Amino acid sequence: MNIDTDSLVTFIILWGIPIFMVVRGYFKMNTDDKKSAINDFRSRRFIFSIGFIVIGAFFTHLGALFIISIIKTIGIVLLILGGFFSTLDMWNKSKIKSILILVFLSFVILTGTFLL
Repeated sequence: MNIDTDSLVTFIILWGIPIFMVVRGYFKMNTDDKKSAINDFRSRRFIFSIGFIVIGAFFTHLGALFIISIIKTIGIVLLILGGFFSTLDMWNKSKIKSILILVFLSFVILTGTFLL
């Protein structure tokens, strides 16, 4: 299994720093805020919108790192599903924002498939 060195550095920077900051912020919270954050992360709305987008981006970067196309494909599919569910979720609140989400994620997915 080959690992691309440039992808490893990008992977560590793009995923290591935010994960470290989120974990550090979580441990600084009081118990009520921790329970509220966990409840928000476990909600279906969060999982199907933001969760799919983050997991899809993670799998796409992981597939690029280890040069495994099936993991990258799974990540792209999860990104598409997350974008679709985010658009549906936002549609009732603002149609312009929902279309902007769809356009932005389409651009990210399109450039991600060609660049990675």
